[in-house]
Amino acid sequence: MNTETEWETVGERIRLAREAAGMSVRELSRRIDVSASHVSQVERGLASFSVRALYNVVSILGISMDSLFEGSTLDSTPARIEDEVAATAQAGPLDDAGIVLRSSARPSMQLEAGPRWERLTAKPEVGAEFIEVIYAPAEGAAPPEDFIRHIGREYGIIIQGTLSVQVGFGRAEMHVGDSIAFDSSIPHRFWNQTGGEVKAVWFVWDAIAKDMEADFPGANSTSHHHTNS
Repeated sequence: MNTETEWETVGERIRLAREAAGMSVRELSRRIDVSASHVSQVERGLASFSVRALYNVVSILGISMDSLFEGSTLDSTPARIEDEVAATAQAGPLDDAGIVLRSSARPSMQLEAGPRWERLTAKPEVGAEFIEVIYAPAEGAAPPEDFIRHIGREYGIIIQGTLSVQVGFGRAEMHVGDSIAFDSSIPHRFWNQTGGEVKAVWFVWDAIAKDMEADFPGANSTSHHHTNS
């Protein structure tokens, strides 16, 4: 997995979205509270954003988090039922229909000082994200400074290791098979403080984006995900 190549892709897509929005590097940096030089480095693939900064970027630029993943194409269209019906009317492979995604082909993204995200859908989803998050070993690590909050509701299940969780003022240690569901507008953070890798599968649903798609088919999703180191 080539993190540098990933962020060349992510950075280029952020730059294109920023320019399409008519926003300068300095203005974007001011609005996400990082230096202009760091934004410039990210756009050139020389650095990466933190989870908090990336959430802010997709929200401010009005783009889908899914569209930034390495391995997804700039012109890839979101999953739509009419496309799936047409594709499955043929006797061809479900991989080609964009319904089955092989593990070796997952679009992915490594966050700055944070987890690795791997998208579990072949195409971007409108108003939803379905991802696996991999948290590197970090024995004795303190909770991340930043809390994350955004519109939507999220659901997760631990499939490997033990993940520390805080939602609002409540905390829990989640083990393999444990699951969680909560409103994403509540400040939350997740971290691995063990000596082993942790893996979790997350689904995030953005009800507002779903409502927008119903009114305006083809509208971009601005749902987000997920969390700190």
